[in-house]
Amino acid sequence: MTDPSALRPARPPDVEATLVLARRPAPELSRFLYRAVGGDWYWLDRIDWTLDQWTDWVRAPGHQLWTCWVDGTPAGYAELHPDSPGSLELAYFGLLPGYSGLGLGGWLLTEAVQRAWSTEGTRRVWLHTCELDAPAALHNYRARGFVECGSSVELWDTREPSPGPWRGARGPAASRPQDAWETVEKL
Repeated sequence: MTDPSALRPARPPDVEATLVLARRPAPELSRFLYRAVGGDWYWLDRIDWTLDQWTDWVRAPGHQLWTCWVDGTPAGYAELHPDSPGSLELAYFGLLPGYSGLGLGGWLLTEAVQRAWSTEGTRRVWLHTCELDAPAALHNYRARGFVECGSSVELWDTREPSPGPWRGARGPAASRPQDAWETVEKL
């Protein structure tokens, strides 16, 4: 996206949500969100990163870590990372399991892109995606005004399921956070 007017804002989410900038971004928070959001979608490029690598990532000049909060709980995030002068990459973006279907994805993408454009000197906001991404992701990117500007082929071994946010995470679980709470209340 090379023009802020290309952004087509989404409707407000179905739940009350807040977007908070990590003014002192912690590598642990970035890693947690990366695994929690990307665990189901084969986000594997940073699984083996060390603390030093995560620290360098979040402390890079111009890096922005935005967390979406719903009812006091992180529900998603967006990381904006400068890749060259005037260019901000929406490097990582998504929702935690259980927060899909609430209108948060479009709203979060809108908010992240608006914040990217409000960053002084920004002339380009871009992102990358792939066929392994969440089913609604590509539609959301296009609906907000992003257009394809290139493609490449990378091969990933998908014979095994994506690792999830942690070992055993894909066992029996409630489909949405409020379902989990209702289950706890009934015990």
